[in-house]
Amino acid sequence: MAGFGMDEHTIRDVVINPFYAVTVAETLCVPHPPLVTKEQWIQANRALMHEMGVESWLRRLLEVLETGGATGPLR
Repeated sequence: MAGFGMDEHTIRDVVINPFYAVTVAETLCVPHPPLVTKEQWIQANRALMHEMGVESWLRRLLEVLETGGATGPLR
């Protein structure tokens, strides 16, 4: 990507953004009040990453983004 004139920060933003890997479920795109703070979400998901492993957590995140919710047991 660096060949396209992107700096390191821009490349990281592209890599981090799941938009480039999935089509987000419409149910996640409607306005809604958050149930937890961003910090609570980060802390809870940091713990899940440790429990599940980063690769499994990322696969589950993409699944949730694509379907609008988790399907099946945690892996």
